[in-house]
Amino acid sequence: MNTIDPLPWSRQVVSTLPCTSWATLEQGPRPWLCLSGVHSKALEEDVQAITKGFDYRWVWRNTAWEYGSPGYREGPLLVPLDEAVYAHAVDHWITRQAGLILLAPADGDDLVIHLQRLRQLTAPDGFPLGFSLHAARQLEELCEALPTERLSELFGPIQRLIWHADDERTVEWLFADAPATDHPQTVTDEPIALTHDDEFALNQASFAWFMRDCAREFRHRFPVYDHPDNEPVLRRYLIHFANEAIDRLALTAERDVRHYMELRFRYPHDFFATDASLRNILLQRQVKGKQRLSNAEALLAARTAATS
Repeated sequence: MNTIDPLPWSRQVVSTLPCTSWATLEQGPRPWLCLSGVHSKALEEDVQAITKGFDYRWVWRNTAWEYGSPGYREGPLLVPLDEAVYAHAVDHWITRQAGLILLAPADGDDLVIHLQRLRQLTAPDGFPLGFSLHAARQLEELCEALPTERLSELFGPIQRLIWHADDERTVEWLFADAPATDHPQTVTDEPIALTHDDEFALNQASFAWFMRDCAREFRHRFPVYDHPDNEPVLRRYLIHFANEAIDRLALTAERDVRHYMELRFRYPHDFFATDASLRNILLQRQVKGKQRLSNAEALLAARTAATS
C-alpha cells in the first residue's frame, strides 16, 4: 500500500488524543477544568452539587469586568478537576464546547491572572479582539498560527490544553502543549498583541481549518472518498474545487465556497465543463454568491432529472 502524504492543510501543532481518561490525567500536572459561564445560568449550582463545596473561582471576579456587561457569571469558571468532576464534565460540558481541561501548576492564583489576561487580544491596528478558550476553532487556529513567542504568551503557566473538537461528525479530542522556550514567563495584565505577520498566519490557519472540515464532511457525505485508496483523489478535488470557487467565481464566504464544493462532488463533472447556462449563472459576479449557487443547484437538479 502506498503511503499517503499528509494533506497540505494538516495540523502541525494541535494533535489528536486517542482517548482521555481520569487515570491518565491524574498522573501528570494538576488538571483544571475551565468552564464557560455562557453555557448555563445554573453553572455554579451544578458545580456545587458535584464538588459538595466551594472550591472553584469565577475568573472575572474582583476585576473591572465583574459587574459590567456581560458580567463575571458569563466568564470562565475555574474548577480543580477530580474524578467526579471529570466524569460529569465529559458527559455534560466538554463535548458541548462548554469547558476544556488545563494542565497547569497546582497554585491557581497565577492561572487565574493569566485567564483574566486572555479575555481579549489586541489586533495589529490596536483594536481589541474578543477571545475565549472555549471557541474551539479560534483556539485551534491560534495554536497553529502563532510563532513560539506569542504561543508561549497564550499558554502562560498552562502546560497543556485539552478540548473536544467542535465537530458533530466526529468524537475527537484535541490537545496542544506549551512550546519549549528559553524566555522566562512574565506576569502581565496586558492583552496579547498580534502582529501583521500573526494576522497573515491566522488567515492561513483559518483556511487550513476550513479545508480540514470540508474533507471530514465530504468523506462522510460521499463515502467513496472515505477509503484510503481514494484519499489522493479527494485531496486533488478539494484543492481544485476550492480554487475554482475562490479565484474563478470570486466567492468569499466560507458557506458559499463549501456549497460550491458540495455541488461539484454531488453532480457529474461534465455538467460544469460543458453546460453554458450553468457557467453563465456561476460567473455572474454581480449576483450574490448564495443566490448564484441556489440558481445553479436548481439547474443541476433539473439537468439530472432530465437525464435520469
